Amino acid sequence: MANKSYYLTINCSSDGAEEDLNSTLVFTDEQIEILRALQYYLYSIIIPVVCSFGILGNILNVIIFTKKKNTGMLDEVEYCTTICLVSLAVSDMMFCIATFPVGFQTLNQKIFHRSDFMLYYTMYSSVIISIFIFSSTMLTVLTALMRYLAICHPFRSRQFISIKATSIGILVVALISIAFNLVSFWHYITDDCAEEDYTQIQMSSLFQSSSFQYTHKLLWAVFGNFIPLSILLYCNLQLIRALRQSRQLRLLHSRDDTSCLSAHRRINITLVTIIIFFFILVAPSEITKFIMLLSKDQGFSYVVVSLVTNTLQCINFSVNFVLYYVIIAPFRHSLHEFLCSFPRAIRHMEEADQSSANSGKQPQTVMLISIKDKNHI
Repeated sequence: MANKSYYLTINCSSDGAEEDLNSTLVFTDEQIEILRALQYYLYSIIIPVVCSFGILGNILNVIIFTKKKNTGMLDEVEYCTTICLVSLAVSDMMFCIATFPVGFQTLNQKIFHRSDFMLYYTMYSSVIISIFIFSSTMLTVLTALMRYLAICHPFRSRQFISIKATSIGILVVALISIAFNLVSFWHYITDDCAEEDYTQIQMSSLFQSSSFQYTHKLLWAVFGNFIPLSILLYCNLQLIRALRQSRQLRLLHSRDDTSCLSAHRRINITLVTIIIFFFILVAPSEITKFIMLLSKDQGFSYVVVSLVTNTLQCINFSVNFVLYYVIIAPFRHSLHEFLCSFPRAIRHMEEADQSSANSGKQPQTVMLISIKDKNHI
C-alpha cells in the first residue's frame, strides 16, 4: 500500500541544532521506511563512530599543539595561530562529546524518569551542540582572518596579532556563541505526569510560534552561516592567491628565515584545506536548508536533508586530526613521539617496580641467612 499515509513525528536538525518540526508530518509508508533506515544508520551507527574518532582525534590535537606552543620556538604570529588551533580542537571535541549520545536516543520519546540522563540531554543537547557549532565556525573565521592579515598585510598585522588580542578574541567568540544561543535553553519545558517520578517534555510556547521559529532560523542562517562563509571564502581565496604568488612576499613576512617560511606555509595550506572541507561538508547543506526555509518546505525532503547534513557536520568537526596528520610533517613527528613514549613509560614503570621489589626482598634474604648462620653455629 504505497499510497497509504502515516503520521510520523521525527526530530531533525536545522542550522546544526536538533529541533522538532512542531507538527506531525504525513509521509507515505515508503518514505517512513526510508526515514527509519536513515535514522538508524546515520544516527545510531555512523554518528557515534564519527564522534568517537573526533573525540580521540581532537584530544591528540590539543596535546600536540599545546606541546608545540610550549616549545618557545614559535614567532608571535605562529604562536597565536597555534592558540586558535588549540581552541578550535577543544570546541570540536566538545561538539563531538555533546553529539555522541544522539545514537542512544529513543525516537519520539517524550516521557522520562526524573533521574534519567536522556531527559536533560533531550532538553538541552540542541543548545549545547549549537553553541559549539557556532564557536567552531567563529574560531575558524578568527584563524582565517589572522592568517589573511599575516600573509597579505604583514606590517599592518603586527598591530592586531598578539597573544593578548588573540586571547581576547577567543573569549569574545565564546561569549557570543553562548549569548547567540541563549534563548534555546528555553526550547523545552517539563510537565508533571500522573506518576510522581516521571515527567513529560514539550516544546515551550515561545518555540511553538511559527513566526519566532522562522526568525530564529533566519538569524542562524545569516549570522551562523552566510556571514562566516562569506568571510571564509574571501580569506581562502586570498590565502590561495598568496600561496601561489612569488617567494618574495613570503620571505618578507618570514624575515628570510626558511624554516619559519616552511612552518607558515604548512599552516596556510592546512587552513586552506580546513576551509575547503568546511565548504564541502557544511555550506551546501546550509544553503539547501535555507532555500527550503524560504520556500517553507519542511516535508520529506527537508527531513532527509537534515539527517544527512547533520552527519556531514559531525564529519567536519571530527576530521581536522586527519588533515593535520597528512599535511603537517612536524605534527606527524610529534604524534609518533608521543605515542612511542607510552611503551617507554610502561617499561620504565615495570623496571621501577621490579627494582623496588628486589630491593624489598634483599634485606629479608640477608636476615634469613643471618638466622641460618646463627643456628648453624
